[in-house]
Amino acid sequence: MVRTAFFAALLLAAAPAAAQDEPPVDALAPDASADDAAAEEPAPLGATGAFEISGEAALLSDYRFRGVSRSDEDPSAQAGLMVSHESGLYGGARGTILSGLDSFRLRDPAFQDLGHAQLDLYAGFRREIGDGFEVDGGLMVYVFAGGDGATDYVEPYASLSYLIGPVLASAGAKYAPAQAGTGDEAMLYLYGQVDIAIPFRPWSFSLQAGHQDWGRFGGYWSWSVGGEYRLGLDGLPDADIGLRYVDTDLPGIAGQDAGLVLSVEIGF
Repeated sequence: MVRTAFFAALLLAAAPAAAQDEPPVDALAPDASADDAAAEEPAPLGATGAFEISGEAALLSDYRFRGVSRSDEDPSAQAGLMVSHESGLYGGARGTILSGLDSFRLRDPAFQDLGHAQLDLYAGFRREIGDGFEVDGGLMVYVFAGGDGATDYVEPYASLSYLIGPVLASAGAKYAPAQAGTGDEAMLYLYGQVDIAIPFRPWSFSLQAGHQDWGRFGGYWSWSVGGEYRLGLDGLPDADIGLRYVDTDLPGIAGQDAGLVLSVEIGF
């Protein structure tokens, strides 16, 4: 009852109203939800003419992908790079260390190991359309090293964002057509998110909720709430520490039960 009431309140906060918005929650990985990684746009690493390069590195106490742990609830690490063009085109890659078994995958004991590493390759287009709105769309390719059977799959995504003052509201969809890596079932993920930056303070907060529908493998809700603090270290102006509460409505077993995720991220 408590978890249901908490989820209902969070979903009301995270679901955008009509004509409201999700930018890619993570600027380095437009597909990423708040449960996938720390959500902070990194400072540019360099720029050449119309192009700009940015990057990130992060340590996580647990790597949650749409609410489900892909690191066996153990610590993980991520790193990524993105190249963007002033036209709105962008592309990049992000790698994440995995461990343990993904007990939710295909719900089959013979196909629970996704391997030792996850590589996200993506390309897309992002553009402001006026009055605080921004659209974003592209294609994500998930590549896994050392997994059981077919693991790689592709997933197009699209989102709409709306910025008003310090509040950014977002909504999006990610659709993976039926393919070997998804167990020959289509996978649809719908989500909403609200990010709030505290003016003139190093704090920011976010609320997120999403639902995944996976054909015969079933569907489930996930949600999270958390905050980040900009450390302001000398020589590391884009270093953040974050803490999030993550939960799902799946059975409360290890890897998909409620948990706290601590993150330390450096943007460059």
